[in-house]
Formats: sequence, C-alpha cells, structure tokens
Amino acid sequence: MSSEALFSKRRSYKSFPVNAGEKYLVLNKAPRIGKFRRYRFLIGDRISFRLKQDKKRFKGTILSISDSAFIVTNDSSGTIKHKEVKLGDVRVFKFYQRVPFVSEAAYYFPIGGLLYIGADFFNKGMDGKRFTTDASAFIVGGVLMVTGLVCHKLSSGSIKVNDRNRLGVLTSY
Repeated sequence: MSSEALFSKRRSYKSFPVNAGEKYLVLNKAPRIGKFRRYRFLIGDRISFRLKQDKKRFKGTILSISDSAFIVTNDSSGTIKHKEVKLGDVRVFKFYQRVPFVSEAAYYFPIGGLLYIGADFFNKGMDGKRFTTDASAFIVGGVLMVTGLVCHKLSSGSIKVNDRNRLGVLTSY
C-alpha cells in the first residue's frame, strides 16, 4: 500500500497528505524500555503543547508547516491569534488518544460517583433520615471518581521533547 493509503486507513477521520511534497510534524518517542512510537501531526490537526520559555499551554490547529517551524492558531486565550513556533522551542507535547471504553469512563465514572453520593444523601437510608450519609457511600463514590481520574490519565498523556524524543518535519512522497 502507498503511504497515502496507510494514512487514510489509520486516520480516516482526519486529513492526510495526498500530494507529494506535503509536510507534517513527527514526534518520535523512544523510551528506555518499550517500543518506539511515532506520532504524526498533519495540517488541520488540533494540537496542545508547552514552550520552553512559557509555562502556559497552547492549544490550536496547525495552519502550515515549514522545515524548522510551524504556525498554529492559539485559540486558548479567547482571541484567535496565529503563532509561529520553532521546533526547538517546544518543551512538552500533550496528546489525547481515544481508547475504547476507557476514554468514556474518564467522563462517566466521576459523574457516577457524585450521583451515588448525592443519591445516598437525599434518599432515606437505613436510619430513616434524609440529608445524612455514611462512610460506605463516600468510599464507593470516591473509588468511582479516582477510577475516572486513572482512565483520564490512560487516555491522555504528555511527551517531553528532548534527546530521545525528537520533534521533526517529514515530507510525504
């Protein structure tokens, strides 16, 4: 299969380079233990990253990519501004990876925990009184909320850009 067919098969919901010579960002992750991974970011993809000199996180859409920089819309501040970012200035890349059932659980488990504690608080319990709760309701609700946090951490992560994890630009052929 050609590279364009592989891109469309793997990322059918996003754009992929169909023209020869189109550039895209590549983040190569090489851990000490485990397998090598390559994350591709194409023009039109939404990305999130932090710069070396700034502590705030940038979220936006990639508008264009050159050999040493890329232009992204910074829509996290409320006003849409275009910002040119050099590849060497990126410190951390944040990414979201949809994992079936785990990504959904990251949203629904904390809500379920709050509903469980709220239902125990407002309904009459064994003692026949309302607006009381016991420790077991807090334990079950807390476990649901913590499980939601763990599921969120499993479906999102960050990669520091350093000697092992390199950010670069490749051209489709």
